[in-house]
Amino acid sequence: MSAEETSPNNNPYTSFQAGVTATLRTWSALKTAVDQSWGGTDSTAKAEDLRRNIFVHFDGQSPNPKMTLYELEDNLGAYMEEEFGVVLEDESEREVADLIWRMYECCAKGDCTLANQVVMNAIQAEEQLKGSGVKSVIKNGHDDDDDDDDDDEDDDDAMNDNEDSMNSSTTTPNNEAATIPTTTSSSALEYSSGYLFGGPPKPKKELPPPRQLGEAEPEKPIPEIDDDGFAMVVTKKKGARR
Repeated sequence: MSAEETSPNNNPYTSFQAGVTATLRTWSALKTAVDQSWGGTDSTAKAEDLRRNIFVHFDGQSPNPKMTLYELEDNLGAYMEEEFGVVLEDESEREVADLIWRMYECCAKGDCTLANQVVMNAIQAEEQLKGSGVKSVIKNGHDDDDDDDDDDEDDDDAMNDNEDSMNSSTTTPNNEAATIPTTTSSSALEYSSGYLFGGPPKPKKELPPPRQLGEAEPEKPIPEIDDDGFAMVVTKKKGARR
């Protein structure tokens, strides 16, 4: 599955990347954490970092990834807890890890059927969500952010409508294998290149540069003490009276 041995137009690893993207987009725990900003103002960026880290350890250069299935499970759970404050009591990280692992194994053998099915399920779920008129947290990089202040009730409805999308993505019935829509490498590349949730991070407000490590703390002004022992309050002068 090495990218060096396969042309960009026929690369199983691209299908794997698209499958991972679809898996993370349909992971209810991650989607809710980003939508509710449980990871702070950079929740979207943290989700992107998670996907990037997965691609580092599942890089397509070898049939064997750089971490075991159990290590992937542990890392997914730890990342959600440390970065979003989410304790996965439903153990959904095991389901996500298992799906990612199986997609990598299949794509390493040149079989992209499972990865393509996962992508198609995610696309269909998103189309159904759009048809219902409920706001989605999944956008491309060109979408406007005018809907950022919509009611939280809409977000809860989106979760209820799609809570089973992860389960439908993890299995591929044998009697439907021949009818799975084919995902071309170009469409898989486009899908995996898109943002997971929303567009690029919004620019942060300009703040004064932080004090560097080892830099002395600026001296505080010494208050003036009057004859009675009280600190004098310095007020700004508005100008001399006429």
